[in-house]
Amino acid sequence: MPTLHFRPSEVFALEAATAFEEHARRIRERLPDVEIRHTGGTSIPGVLTSGDVDLQVRVEPPAFEAARDILCELYEPHQPQAWHGGGAIFTAPGLEPPVEVALTAIGELDDLHHGDAWRRIAEDPGLVDRYNAMKREHEGGSMTDYQAVKRTFFYDNFPAW
Repeated sequence: MPTLHFRPSEVFALEAATAFEEHARRIRERLPDVEIRHTGGTSIPGVLTSGDVDLQVRVEPPAFEAARDILCELYEPHQPQAWHGGGAIFTAPGLEPPVEVALTAIGELDDLHHGDAWRRIAEDPGLVDRYNAMKREHEGGSMTDYQAVKRTFFYDNFPAW
């Protein structure tokens, strides 16, 4: 199992911006009415990241299933057993930088965690510090342990309202 390594987001800024634009264009060709955001660690200066690029694709709830089906044609479904009517994750295997696409229904919990939470982290130096501390604690660790702690960070700091 690979170990985790994090570096400041600025190290990845150019390639992350390029990857975001490329994938946003690709998605908009098939889903012109969606909102696409660059989220995750590479979207915020000063945040530690592994360098993967996260895109959030936001749709109105009635359009969720059709958007999910189209994204299944463009990307590899990621953990479909965890999908539900408000969220689905996709990956683009074999790419550098790695790309993950989160489809979220506007107003659902996944929409908050994949979107607004990142805006709030960017605006709050204290959240950036806590997020980076969590990353430092898991430097060189396992992805499984890190993902569990990261999930807890988001649920603790961004509860549903």
